Amino acid sequence: MRIMNVKRAIIIFLMIGIMVIISGCVRWPYEPGPEPGTDYQLKITVEVAGVINADDGIYYIVLDADENPATGPGGDILPWEDSYYYIKLENDFFYFAKPGGGFEYYTGEILDGDDDGNKESFRVTIALSDLEDPNSVDINVLTTYSDNNTYDSLDSGYFSINTTILGSKPPIVDSSGDSGDGGADFDIIKVTAEITTLY
Repeated sequence: MRIMNVKRAIIIFLMIGIMVIISGCVRWPYEPGPEPGTDYQLKITVEVAGVINADDGIYYIVLDADENPATGPGGDILPWEDSYYYIKLENDFFYFAKPGGGFEYYTGEILDGDDDGNKESFRVTIALSDLEDPNSVDINVLTTYSDNNTYDSLDSGYFSINTTILGSKPPIVDSSGDSGDGGADFDIIKVTAEITTLY
């Protein structure tokens, strides 16, 4: 009798051990997204009808990280300094500004256009930790004269992206030919935003 009880106990412990191992191994591969602790970044690409001309004007990407989709950034630059983060491309340099003022150099890239020298783009990649890890970000894009009078901004106003889900939003398409005296170089035609992992 005692031998039967010992065998039964061993079998039960083995079954429990196997169940613990299986449940521990199976859990991560089937959950969506990366493992906890993975940092995310926001990649934004802005395309204009002409070429990027950061000597004669300024290109802005403005970011509202307060997680309130009703208070996103409009086309007026004046309230930005105290309320929003933004990336500025001016004189071929990228700058990053936080609410309250102050700039720092930032990394961005100007991408090649098509063979006719049209539809050139620029791209910036922003670690979400630089925005204090919000769950969503409202984004607007503007081009301006050097004195910050607006040439063009998104027809739809700002748009929002959920920063907790990997992937990209459908491209935001903007009307062409609406940049006034700025011409094609300051005419925004498309913006894409994507959440990726930070490597």
